Amino acid sequence: MRVTQTRRIERAGVNALRGLLEENDQIVQEIDGGNDYGEDLLVMLTEGGYRTGVCVAIQVKSGQKYKRANGYAIPVDGHAEDWRNSIIPVFGVVYDIDSGKLFWTNISQALREGFDPPPWISLRGDRELSGATVGDFLREIHEYAHSVRSKGGTRSILQVRPIRGAVRHPAGWFVGREEQSGLLRRILSRASDRKLLLTGMAGVGKTSLVDKVVEDPSVRAAYPGGLVFVDMNGFTGDRRRMGRPEDAYAPVLSALGVPVAELPVEVGLLATFYHDLLDRRAAEGSPVLLVFDNVAQLSQVAELMPRADVHGLVVTSRIRLGVMDGVECVSLDCMTAEESDALFRSVLSPSRWAGAGGEGARLWDLCGRLPLAMRIAAAILKEDPSLGVCDLVEELAEARTRLDVLRYGDTAVRAALEVSFRHLDEDLREPFCRLSVNPTPRLSEEIAAVLMGVPAARARAMLRRIGQASLLSRDSSERWVLHDLVYLFGSEKADELIDAARRHELFDEMAKRYYEISEEADRALRSTRRSGSERFTSIGEALAWFDAEHMNLKGTALRASNDDLAEDAYFLFMQLVLFLDMRGLATEAFQCATGAYEAARACKNVEWQVRALNNVGLCLTARREFDDAIRKLTQAVAIAERVGFLDGQCDANTSLGAAVRQRRSPAAAIPILMESVRLARRTGSPVKIGAALTNLGTAFRESGRLKEAGEVLAESILFHKASGDLRKEASAHGGLALVFSDHDRFESALRSYQDSLAAYRAVQDEFGVALAHLNLGATHLRMGDATRATEALEYARARFEEMRDDFHLAGVLANLGNVRRMVGDVSGSAGFYRASREIFERIGMPERVEFVDSLLWKQG
Repeated sequence: MRVTQTRRIERAGVNALRGLLEENDQIVQEIDGGNDYGEDLLVMLTEGGYRTGVCVAIQVKSGQKYKRANGYAIPVDGHAEDWRNSIIPVFGVVYDIDSGKLFWTNISQALREGFDPPPWISLRGDRELSGATVGDFLREIHEYAHSVRSKGGTRSILQVRPIRGAVRHPAGWFVGREEQSGLLRRILSRASDRKLLLTGMAGVGKTSLVDKVVEDPSVRAAYPGGLVFVDMNGFTGDRRRMGRPEDAYAPVLSALGVPVAELPVEVGLLATFYHDLLDRRAAEGSPVLLVFDNVAQLSQVAELMPRADVHGLVVTSRIRLGVMDGVECVSLDCMTAEESDALFRSVLSPSRWAGAGGEGARLWDLCGRLPLAMRIAAAILKEDPSLGVCDLVEELAEARTRLDVLRYGDTAVRAALEVSFRHLDEDLREPFCRLSVNPTPRLSEEIAAVLMGVPAARARAMLRRIGQASLLSRDSSERWVLHDLVYLFGSEKADELIDAARRHELFDEMAKRYYEISEEADRALRSTRRSGSERFTSIGEALAWFDAEHMNLKGTALRASNDDLAEDAYFLFMQLVLFLDMRGLATEAFQCATGAYEAARACKNVEWQVRALNNVGLCLTARREFDDAIRKLTQAVAIAERVGFLDGQCDANTSLGAAVRQRRSPAAAIPILMESVRLARRTGSPVKIGAALTNLGTAFRESGRLKEAGEVLAESILFHKASGDLRKEASAHGGLALVFSDHDRFESALRSYQDSLAAYRAVQDEFGVALAHLNLGATHLRMGDATRATEALEYARARFEEMRDDFHLAGVLANLGNVRRMVGDVSGSAGFYRASREIFERIGMPERVEFVDSLLWKQG
């Protein structure tokens, strides 16, 4: 077909305008010439890379015939009624072919201001549209659209676009989400029942995921009747701008190819027309896919949902909209570590991101792996080449200002969350804010009820409703979880909406409840549960609770220390020490013991100071910082003796003997521990007598006084049984097993090891189980059983690696070297010895290095 000069001129104007708008990041859809009813382009406006919800239709004219003495003009022809009544604003642009300049006017406004439509719409010669003025042009469109929308009775102007074959995004714009995109493709490619609701918090990438899926050729092929995207403006921050069904009927039908002139004006007739068209296309085997994005209320889409099962439907929302029969709900969570890494790689140069090293993982964790937050962080880094990843991490590490940092242009995480917050029902806003009084984003239903100030059943219902707004979720342990950035946002809103005195009261109430529960859990760990109803019926239940809540307890204790609630801080810190020790978390246990001591000093309670100092000494001994441990424990003994605190003196003296045994010599510890036994018998406490005897028996064994060791350890087991302290009983059985092993009484040793392991497992003491396996492996080695020795030692090796206990891990490796040497594997044994030596050298234990060197020398 011959291309005429007129056609070339017309195309020149359309191309010039389209190019200018797309250079300024606007989304432009060209209206097919065969469906030209007075508009050439449909433009979806954006700001900061995000759609604003405003759409404009543009009539483009090119050539000399539209030029006038004082400007330009566009003929109205038969379009007056369409343009005047159009839901979408209509603007006009003239392209001057000689000067290559564009000029514009607001056609809708011009027609609505007059009574009789003029034959021509004038354009002033000073309203040039260029790179310098395009911002003013877009701003006027926004202002006009908003002014029209704000008038009573007017309809919301929705962004509606047909989804055609052309890919709207550059290659590589979307990363990750393979599992989720595959699920959506499978649902939308079914023969029927292909309707879904995609939910997730603000900024999680719902719209981008849908865009990616509907661009897939297999999905487009499943809908020959057409694919239409509609932004329902549910989360614009202004409820008046929310789209309604009556706002969507006409633009959706237009996007499906129905001429505007054929559409009825009355809403009821328009709805009938809409559903009749969808029914016809279903009957003709031409199903349609409708995407309704940013839906805040079920009422926005209930009347728009197609009746026929063959049609596809995607609704995206931050809210679980309610009961939607036949609609499958898919929840979108934040990205995985791998996807987060891929997102930053897609934006930053390979060298820039590779140079981040481990700071990259810290960056995406500080962003909560929320796509919106990570894209903002990536944009900040890309814009400023001098800003290092470590610098941005440092900025984000300050929790109080993190949301201030996560802003780029008009795009901000805080703004997105603010809209979600405003969409919460009024009665949920303050309760939501109260949740941030908890020291971490993860909390139990019981603590939530305390903070909300309502009974548990009502709290559960309120939490569920907040969760339906994607501001809260539940984890595998049935705790309620706020996303890290939502938690920070909630803290800001709490400061804004709840006065400081009330926040302090809420924290105090929460701290007391944590204390009550942790006291019961601690008693369960010590097997000293009181008669009557207690929430923890076993050590396992108590440990599981501590596993889930220890970060909340520590955070509460730290804040209590700073808020002049020293008594609460003391008890919370003290009740954490045993749990942390049982989990092999020596450093955290030491921190809590130290915190308890400082709180005891603030309370000026001497007995508490003694108990806390004893825990500090025990933790230092576990960390093999013996000199510091001996100083602290000597101080505790002296204070207790001075004030006549017999229980505290006994405990601290026993702990002092254990530290002296390991730092100086077992012989040096024996007099101290004999004094501990004397003090313990004065208290009459089976717990204290058993502990003193167990430590004395260990000192006897290590001094070579095996007969006395066996007698003392056997006696200690009786006291442990009387007290019900399985953990200490397990330790005594383990010590007795070593005595039997030293006597070459291997059968008795193995029985004692089994008793030790059974008791340790009963109290779920992971460190104790690992240590028992280490000693069991050494005994099997003495017995010449390489297979069982290896089995026990490898178990211990895995556990100590998990606990990051380098000292005991090095001991395991040395014993594995001995096993390999016993079976004649010289190379294997040397490898284990060298690994053991390397660890001992790294942790600063020269005597152990010397010992392993001697093993290597013996091997030659």
